[in-house]
Amino acid sequence: MSTHLPGNGIDDTPVTERDLIAYFHEGAKPVSEWRVGAEFEKIAIDRATGRQIGFDGGIERVLHALATHFAWEPHSEAGRLTTLTRGMSTISVEPGGQLELSTAPSLHLSELRSELDAHLRELRAVTDPAKVAWIATGVTPFSAVDGIPLNPRPRHQLMAEYLPTRSRFALHMMKATASTQVTFDYADEADAGRKFAVALRLSPVVNAMFANAPMHAGQRTEFASFRGHIWHGMDPDRSGLLTDLLAGEVSFSRWVKLVLDVPLLFLTDGESLRSASGLTFREFLNRGIDGRFPTRHDWDVHLSTMFTEARLKTFLEVRGADATPTPLALAVPAVWKGLLYDSVALTAATELARSFKLEELRPLSEAVARRGLRAEHRGEPLAEWCGEVVAIATTGLNRQREDATYLDALRDVLKAGRSPGELWPASGGVAEVVMACEYA
Repeated sequence: MSTHLPGNGIDDTPVTERDLIAYFHEGAKPVSEWRVGAEFEKIAIDRATGRQIGFDGGIERVLHALATHFAWEPHSEAGRLTTLTRGMSTISVEPGGQLELSTAPSLHLSELRSELDAHLRELRAVTDPAKVAWIATGVTPFSAVDGIPLNPRPRHQLMAEYLPTRSRFALHMMKATASTQVTFDYADEADAGRKFAVALRLSPVVNAMFANAPMHAGQRTEFASFRGHIWHGMDPDRSGLLTDLLAGEVSFSRWVKLVLDVPLLFLTDGESLRSASGLTFREFLNRGIDGRFPTRHDWDVHLSTMFTEARLKTFLEVRGADATPTPLALAVPAVWKGLLYDSVALTAATELARSFKLEELRPLSEAVARRGLRAEHRGEPLAEWCGEVVAIATTGLNRQREDATYLDALRDVLKAGRSPGELWPASGGVAEVVMACEYA
């Protein structure tokens, strides 16, 4: 999830719909300035019990220790430490205490690897490795949602009031899931549209290779990715594969029109948050709320509450992969960088993506959540389609002079013919589960 820190100096100039479209044009960058960022979410659990460690149970102390020992700048909300920044990197806490590293925008995958490795070293330095395990899995394996306290961030408190009215799995999503997300730049509107469309259409295929959530509340589920199943039950206003958008040319104006009709989760003046009573951004834009009309900051915050498989801000964010341990975690930015940042690979990926009709995307995504790589598409094992994705990404990385060995972990997954979550031990004991999903 995105982090928006409270602060002063926010431009209070009202915006028009034309300004909202210009917002995306202003995000365009020349190829020489393209970078990739990653968000690595992880869950701290008690090694003895498997219990997820929440904000009050230890995560806030971890943030304080990181700030004290490793020069992270602390940021508080409602009197509690919730976010750290260092340069262009951020560590933030998710609703159930999951900890997210948002890396600095990086030119090469090796920079992401170095930053993730340093982050994990720092975490181990401020926690007792004999008592605490940092795991990467799509869903917390042992704690039930009701037993995970909600952290005190005002944003999350308001989300927890509204989203359960729209989503049967809202609190599961907020408190119990973890993912790996990646961000990419675009050259112009046409380039953004192509990348957005490819990311949406190929998400079910790519996600199958990272399906890593077979267990929740101490029980094996019927899913390779219970997290994927959770997301299929989320608020339809702000989640999913955006098939309506994909039905035509993907453009800034069509994306804006879609987002305008999504209800606001909350309002912010930069210092505080309050409920928006379910009004849409379009109503806010046309009529105002309590005499106030939206600003660019309001638009930026509203975009951060779009939880679709991919979303466009002043960059493209691809959001669908379950959290997996290294080295597989680094294959998430690698496969998408290979597909999206080379023109030849993007053309090939676009052609492959057209093999998936819009009406097929939701059923395929549901099949992936249940069966992972064992799902089928048009009578063929999905692993065959995944192999094509990896082949295109490999050539794309090679043309970028990137290290394509970051995809070796995916080749191992395809060779096994099973998603990571399908390879968890059958016993389901804490020690065995930790071995399957602890960050190396």
